[in-house]
Amino acid sequence: MSHVLKCSLIFLFLVLNISRGMAQQDTFRVKTVATVITVLPELSMLYVDEDNWVKISYQGKYKLGKIELRGGSATQTDSMWSLKPTAGVEAILVIHEILKNGTQRVAFTKKYKIFARERPLVYLDGVPSDSATDKLTVIALGHLQARTKYSKQAWPIVSFNLYITVNGKMDTLTAKGDRLTLEMKQKIDALNVREKGGVLLFDDIKCVAPDGKIVTLKGIRIYLFDEKKTKAGM
Repeated sequence: MSHVLKCSLIFLFLVLNISRGMAQQDTFRVKTVATVITVLPELSMLYVDEDNWVKISYQGKYKLGKIELRGGSATQTDSMWSLKPTAGVEAILVIHEILKNGTQRVAFTKKYKIFARERPLVYLDGVPSDSATDKLTVIALGHLQARTKYSKQAWPIVSFNLYITVNGKMDTLTAKGDRLTLEMKQKIDALNVREKGGVLLFDDIKCVAPDGKIVTLKGIRIYLFDEKKTKAGM
């Protein structure tokens, strides 16, 4: 190889390396800001016709857009969102983000199963409706309770009415809370259960649901018997 050719090759090699180094210096990468959307708490199911509260947060290069619940409604109150399904077995939460040109695109979706909340049953001192209990126990305790059959969840009772017939006259008495009032117990004590029997009708039973709303439960009927009569075998 001639000296001139060798020098030319060396010069070409140097030029290529210098050009490559300059290209590397001029090249830079821009990291794309990822969209991160969180919905807390992480629910897998929603109760139908109830406010299921969640907090939605958005992190990304764009802006948070429309939020909707397909199969119900999504309503914002301060920093919280109420997801309220209305029908069906599933609902889908859809969250959009607003692009720079003003259009919106779907950035997040989540599917929920829909269930109807179990309604509680009402008991008097642990006795269910259309059952019998002795008069003395009712006078001593007189405690109305509302709890669900399967989950055993208690719903606090805030008021109720008692319909009772004494000497042929029906009285309607109202109590605040979940216990019989003194007047109610006095009326019950006046019943001649041994000879005429006795029936207690509870109605307009209002309690606090888990979502904080006041709901009215189905009334119950309780039959009274005389404990002395039962023990004597009469």
